Amino acid sequence: MRMKILAVLSISLLALVSCNQAAKEPQTEKTLETPKNVVVENILSRRSIRVYKPEQVAQAQLDTIIQCGINAPSALNKQSWEVRVIQNPELLAQINAKFVENAKGKSLPGSASKAQQEGFSVFHGAPTLIIVAKDKNNGASEVDCGLFAQNILLSAESMNIGTCVIGSVASVFNKPDAKDLLKAINLPDTHEVIFGISVGYKNESPEAKNRDANKVQYIK
Repeated sequence: MRMKILAVLSISLLALVSCNQAAKEPQTEKTLETPKNVVVENILSRRSIRVYKPEQVAQAQLDTIIQCGINAPSALNKQSWEVRVIQNPELLAQINAKFVENAKGKSLPGSASKAQQEGFSVFHGAPTLIIVAKDKNNGASEVDCGLFAQNILLSAESMNIGTCVIGSVASVFNKPDAKDLLKAINLPDTHEVIFGISVGYKNESPEAKNRDANKVQYIK
């Protein structure tokens, strides 16, 4: 009799455990969510920002952004870029004034077309301007600099910091009369400025522009 009672209790206990597990399983499935891919979300949310708040970017954030930049891949790991992070208001004003002066009488595309308007800023009034220069003697340097820049843009976006690549700013540094500016940023003769990057806290939230997926073809 005792053996029968034990057998019945064992079967009842197993049934109870099975029922509890069965009851919990649907709840567990409901609480499971597909993890978000933060890298993909960061890439797709990035925009070129052209309106910035006046306050300066925190140094710790800027240091992290630059660290991400210099960890970009480069051909043969030459790290062929030269980079200058400009926050000096007087130097920024000088760069902008030089661009405005050079733009007189010219028909320029994009936001540069407004160069003669009052309050114009070639770097959109950002408190920080990163200057990126390529090695003139390295055929892969432009690609290196592009990869560097993309890391800057995406790492900044991850902190909700705005950026905008400014190709127009290169013209300020690459003219014969720009020796004083080149000296001010301590750029060696081996390098040439190819673009700038505005960096600052966002003061706008632009919509994404259309992208042409037809530019991509799969060949299988």
